[in-house]
Amino acid sequence: MIPCYHQLRIGLVFISKQGGIVPIEWDYLISSIKKKHYHIFAIIFFFTLTIVVTWPLITQINKRVPGWFIADNYEYLWKIWWFKHSIIDLGQNPLIEPDIFYPNGFNLAHGELTPLHTLLGLPTTWIFGEILTYNIFALLSFFLTGIVTYFLVFRWTGNNWAGIFSGVLFVLNPYHTVRYGGILPLMSIEGIPILLLGLDLWIEKIKTRWMFLALSGFLITSWASVYYAFGVLLLFPIYTVFKIFSGNKNFLNKKNWKNIVIFFSGLALIIVPLAIPYLILRQKISLQIPLTDTDYWSASFTDYLIPSGIHPLWGKWVLSNLLSIPKEYPQLALEFVLGISFIGILFFIYGLRESKKDSKKALVWMLAIAFILSLGPRMKIGRHPLVIPAPANVVTAFNSTMDIISNLLPTNEKYIGLATNGLTVPLPALFVRWLITPLQGMRAWNRFALFVSFGVSLISGLGFSKWYTNELSKENKIFKLINEKTFASLIVITFAMFELWPQTTPLQPVQPRKVDIWLSENQGNFNIMEFPLTSSLSAPQMLYTKYHEKRIAFAYGTYYPYWYREKYPELEHCPNVDCIRLLKTWEVEYVLLSIDDKPVGPQLEKKFRDSESLKLVGQFDTEIVYKIIE
Repeated sequence: MIPCYHQLRIGLVFISKQGGIVPIEWDYLISSIKKKHYHIFAIIFFFTLTIVVTWPLITQINKRVPGWFIADNYEYLWKIWWFKHSIIDLGQNPLIEPDIFYPNGFNLAHGELTPLHTLLGLPTTWIFGEILTYNIFALLSFFLTGIVTYFLVFRWTGNNWAGIFSGVLFVLNPYHTVRYGGILPLMSIEGIPILLLGLDLWIEKIKTRWMFLALSGFLITSWASVYYAFGVLLLFPIYTVFKIFSGNKNFLNKKNWKNIVIFFSGLALIIVPLAIPYLILRQKISLQIPLTDTDYWSASFTDYLIPSGIHPLWGKWVLSNLLSIPKEYPQLALEFVLGISFIGILFFIYGLRESKKDSKKALVWMLAIAFILSLGPRMKIGRHPLVIPAPANVVTAFNSTMDIISNLLPTNEKYIGLATNGLTVPLPALFVRWLITPLQGMRAWNRFALFVSFGVSLISGLGFSKWYTNELSKENKIFKLINEKTFASLIVITFAMFELWPQTTPLQPVQPRKVDIWLSENQGNFNIMEFPLTSSLSAPQMLYTKYHEKRIAFAYGTYYPYWYREKYPELEHCPNVDCIRLLKTWEVEYVLLSIDDKPVGPQLEKKFRDSESLKLVGQFDTEIVYKIIE
């Protein structure tokens, strides 16, 4: 037996349950303390980053919501409020709003149901209201994403700076910061690193608790957005397969099969309730996005190679000159702000070359497939298709061949919408769309850019860790209290933050229009219609119903405008006889005309004013109210 005072020279001691003296080595203890300090620092860092990058949201957290415009943010505010109002106040099914698209009623499955925010956020909405609930989720999309990405990379590398670097790249990637400005389901990206962390730990350690962490990540991801549900279901099996066969093949042993069965049962329990409303609605109407629209809302490889379009210094110039968007629709440019950090790309390349981690190959495959899918059905440069000149008979033969291929696949969708006077370059997303029928409802394949950014961020962290170890010296002191490794890490992270830092996102007031106040003051639950259709079939209209409490003959959702315009073509020609006749069958009493909807609104004003079927009631800012004459 070694005396205790001798053991104190080696390490600490404690008495075990069996009565023996067990030494704890100083090196292990110091290492554990350092790790805790690293984690505390990372938590403080990402908390501070969240407050600063979203500033001044924290000062207006119960009054305004972030948004480049008043647009989708109003739609999701309404959905958060409506779930609370319908379930708690009215005691009815929240998936149907009978007073929207009256007298038919509106099925919320026309768009994102986002149960993460509407259902899981219900207690917060009940107690604090929809504005605070919305903003809490917005802030969590920064903090949780950053800290979980940090833990994921720290676990792989043991390097806290590499974890912080990856977290910064993913949190501040332009895809995320753009969507923070108004699209709640798509800004909620925190479930993706949670899912990967859980999968990674489960595969390596084969412990039940990590399986449940992976399921939690899947629930957060898929219940945030249907796009992300498709994304993880397509991409994460690829990561899992490569991880198992390059990491721990014992994962598939008999002892773990019970957990694997539980995991897939959990996936079904999460995805089936989300899918059922869409499947029911699909039996009644077509949830298909035109192929031409899918092509437009897909990424180009050039989108990844340009600087951030929301940077305070060069962002405005990028939006105006590098994204091929018509100048009259500048807001569309934000959808294609996908540029990856150039500093991140340098470390990504270094990580590809130097890192030997098991996860690297799995990440590369997941990233590569996400990148290809994000490009959509055909190759483009900017918003323009890549067209290869060819004789007319060759072009005709090519287009006919594409139609033949389509006829052999479940969707039987014609290629003619993408045909040009030359040869185009079809991409895998087109055949995936033709093969998996529900994917005809996916409008914007550029959403896969999120998974590209995620993969680049993680591999960049692996590269940073190898660079930190291979290229820097711990002994070389830059200043008295800081060594070369720490100094260089701070410099790199600072430059990455500078490169990706977004301009301040505006905070939009949450309030009714003057016409909504006027409508609310008129007794009775009468039905209203608004023109032009670009105004009525828009996201803010959903929240306005909360204020005026009247029935409306229109609505908004991803699929709804396509179906609505096709189903009721007479509305395109209001106020002619057929249009007025249709409105009367819907019991519409008042028609609103938004003259702010340029150029259509001002063009319609004279037609509405001269119509014998309409009587002018009044004007409230940019909304003119007419009453339908019996």
